[in-house]
Amino acid sequence: MMFPPFAAGWELAIQLARLLEYLGIAGLAGGTVCLLFYRDERRRTVVALSAYIGLCGLLGFNGALFAFLFQVGMTSGSGIGGMFDLAMARMLLGFESGTAALLRLGGFLAATIACAAFAIRLGDRPPPQSRFRLLGAVHALALLLVLWSFTITGHIAVLGTVERIAIVLHLLAAGVWVGAFLPLLYLCLGGERGEGGGLARTMWDFGSLAGYCLALLFAAGLILALGLFHTPDELIGTPYGLTLLIKLALVGSLLLVAAGNRFVLVPRMLAGAGPAALARAIRIEILIAAAILVVTSYLATRVGPPAMPM
Repeated sequence: MMFPPFAAGWELAIQLARLLEYLGIAGLAGGTVCLLFYRDERRRTVVALSAYIGLCGLLGFNGALFAFLFQVGMTSGSGIGGMFDLAMARMLLGFESGTAALLRLGGFLAATIACAAFAIRLGDRPPPQSRFRLLGAVHALALLLVLWSFTITGHIAVLGTVERIAIVLHLLAAGVWVGAFLPLLYLCLGGERGEGGGLARTMWDFGSLAGYCLALLFAAGLILALGLFHTPDELIGTPYGLTLLIKLALVGSLLLVAAGNRFVLVPRMLAGAGPAALARAIRIEILIAAAILVVTSYLATRVGPPAMPM
């Protein structure tokens, strides 16, 4: 893929790479939660969820790798070949952006390898719970490395400790919520889980978890907004603020669909209805979530907060 050697082209390339990183975070967080707590007992489900997590880990790894290479190319100012300027790469590795790239690469790679090892050892019967717990622990540590990398570079790096913790919690909550959509859709398309509406109970239980994620998402988001904006005019009168409002509108739309799932569709399933309507709603959630990730990658790479221009 060729990008023009001027700044706008590199910024677009970095934005696309950042989008891959966000997809990796979502798949790692949401996929792992579903694998640990919301799977059925079928081997094919465990295989499918493991493949989903592994693929997202690879996407995140490639996103982190290419984001760094694109930054090297942009800094070197020598066109596409500048991506492989070893002297420039070594220099950038000495800065916070290089440290962040290494943390992300290490986190995504560790999670992918752990997931692959877990999948390779699958037998005809479901693995013991101890193996699931071990995988969950490795993924939690890997995810912590990736999320912490966002506190040492970009807008958040110049803020305080509270805001840094807030961005980690914000990304974690969003990742668990958004990253679970595809696994939950897979469960819906697979039909009822066990006897007595087990799939409906799974969706109800996830709805409870999603409520906690949303509370954490908005609390952390409020802390970040207070750190990034000093007056209401900055929110409605700057490119960063207007883009953030677009993101909030998309999140509001996602909340409406999620509320319909929680209070209308899942109760109908508990009463005996099939999962087809819920599957359609989850597809809509996936589309809205994809738009949110695109806007988030734009906020992270193309525009800066009022007091911190990019």
